Amino acid sequence: MGDKEKENRQESLSVNWLVSVLIHFPEIYALNFNVNQHKFKFSYMLNKELTDREFLVFKEVLLDNLITYDEVILKKGAETTVLKTNFNGLTLVEIIREIRTISLEEIHIVNSVMKNRFGQLLISEHTEKLNEFKEDLVRHEELIKYLSFNYSSSKQENIFAFRQEGKVFIFDK
Repeated sequence: MGDKEKENRQESLSVNWLVSVLIHFPEIYALNFNVNQHKFKFSYMLNKELTDREFLVFKEVLLDNLITYDEVILKKGAETTVLKTNFNGLTLVEIIREIRTISLEEIHIVNSVMKNRFGQLLISEHTEKLNEFKEDLVRHEELIKYLSFNYSSSKQENIFAFRQEGKVFIFDK
């Protein structure tokens, strides 16, 4: 297999990973990979402007969960940044982690904390179609696990993906 074929295959795996994560986790508003900084970012949108106090309480719970995950599973710490931006009655919450940590378990932790803390305030694209693909969700989880391992060691370009009106858009920055 030539270098060009390997590059195309890796790009295809990365795109499949992004699509699978956004399909499997409809609460995630956007994903952003910055390979130069070795970071990836989960973005969530809330239908409310969070106060600083609400954000700090959430941030503490999320960081406690991720620190425990880092210590128990990764056996070493990982840098985490949690940011919020309020505008026009909405809040954008961004969780930035190291690319080397990407795993299905980590995504589940972040998503579970978001859902437990904010529930109905999360802007997501739940559709009846998602229920039709329950069997596919198991396949998506397997694909996410496989691609997470491969993506964390790749030299892929910076990629941004988001969902709008049931479609996933992916851009190579």
